[in-house]
Amino acid sequence: MKCDASSFCQIWARSQLILPTTLGVIGNVSSNIGILILEGEYDAVQQAFLLQQRLIELNHPDHLLITYPNLGHGLYPTNQWQSAQPKPIPQYVLADLYSWLESHSGFTNHAASTTTVKYGDCNNR
Repeated sequence: MKCDASSFCQIWARSQLILPTTLGVIGNVSSNIGILILEGEYDAVQQAFLLQQRLIELNHPDHLLITYPNLGHGLYPTNQWQSAQPKPIPQYVLADLYSWLESHSGFTNHAASTTTVKYGDCNNR
């Protein structure tokens, strides 16, 4: 069966049913791995709160849940789980994601640096 945006994909659905639940395996995640949960208010928010509760119970030191009003499963504006026509993800959601990734990457943004690096010139690195 072909999976596309206009039809339900039975193969995908069956594969999801045999996967272990997130709540059941989250305890296997190392405590040095950060967990970011982004959830639209019209998505499965209850599951996100249960996941956060489980992380707290496990004393996982680095997790963050951000919920967004008026967003659906695809993190775009809608008043339902998913709209028929996907829309762009709002900039504030992308900014939250970028900020979290940057804070967990170990790298800093050098775009504002006044130092110029010439590639191929080892003395300028």
